[in-house]
Amino acid sequence: MANAKSLKDVKIFNTEKVLSCILERRSISRVELAEACSLAPSTIGQVVSGLVNDGLVQEYQAGASTGGRRPILLKVNPDYGRIVLFRISRDGLSAKELDLDYRSLREEKLSERMPAGNRLLEMTAAFVRQVQGTVGGRVLGVGLLCQDDIPEYDLMTEFSTGVMSDVVPVEKVLSARCNVPVKKELTNRYTLNCYLQNSGIRCENYAFLNLGERITASFVLNNRLVHNSNDAVFDVSSAVLAGSYAGVQMPGSPALAMAQELALKRLSLPEMAEKLTGVINSALLFFPVDNVFVGGNVEYLDELVDRLTRSFYLKLAVWKADFEKTHISASFARQILLENYRRLLIT
Repeated sequence: MANAKSLKDVKIFNTEKVLSCILERRSISRVELAEACSLAPSTIGQVVSGLVNDGLVQEYQAGASTGGRRPILLKVNPDYGRIVLFRISRDGLSAKELDLDYRSLREEKLSERMPAGNRLLEMTAAFVRQVQGTVGGRVLGVGLLCQDDIPEYDLMTEFSTGVMSDVVPVEKVLSARCNVPVKKELTNRYTLNCYLQNSGIRCENYAFLNLGERITASFVLNNRLVHNSNDAVFDVSSAVLAGSYAGVQMPGSPALAMAQELALKRLSLPEMAEKLTGVINSALLFFPVDNVFVGGNVEYLDELVDRLTRSFYLKLAVWKADFEKTHISASFARQILLENYRRLLIT
């Protein structure tokens, strides 16, 4: 029994290794797989045969010929499953269904205004179930791309088990209700991460400030996103207004958020620059970053970045975070698939 279990574990490990490599490379030959995975050609052959028979991986002839037959390449079958992405903003809620080649199959505007709380949960769950009910609609992951300055309480929902109830993040209830992994990201912060990964810029310790109806801060140290007790987002709106760094998320009070929004809009460019300088200086005591990226929806963003740059001359670099968002959906879908590829082996 021990040997049988050991052989099964080895088979699962090898299959995960091969599938992960195919997902990373998008297209690869058996010879390249053996080299990349450090596995014997016979082992590669057995694993690939199983994946092809299951319909998860496809074979096709492509690539340049060197005088003989064109090589047979492997890729994930794009129709094996689906990834569903939602964009949540104050302009509304939209949904996108993608195949496993990250091609958009359907896009739909679900609401012209942003639904919040339980309404957001019901609308997203309904769309996921709709996809799950179609032919080939195996949903392998769901992504929520949220506007950065949306208050956290708008992304919470009341969840009841019949015995007890609680207020929990919408992504957790959506995951439980639809039986799929759900990942939430903030649009501007995620776009910055994609830019840094794809540009080749070495930036291991940095902060991202997003300016909107609230001001949020995220910190990356040694390429790892810093989390507080609830999330990786620090709401520093009150710190900007009070001139001191709170370092924790504020309670989700709609009345308090409205008061903050009005107060922040009254800040002039010099006042905002002075307040942010104080917040950043305080944050540097806890988060020793080398670069600060500033983005969001304010008219004077260029001038603000220039003032902050002069305030921190030689101490740290301040950059305007204004990057192209064209490929963010495909990038997010790919990340979701890579993080949940083990699910492909059991669904």
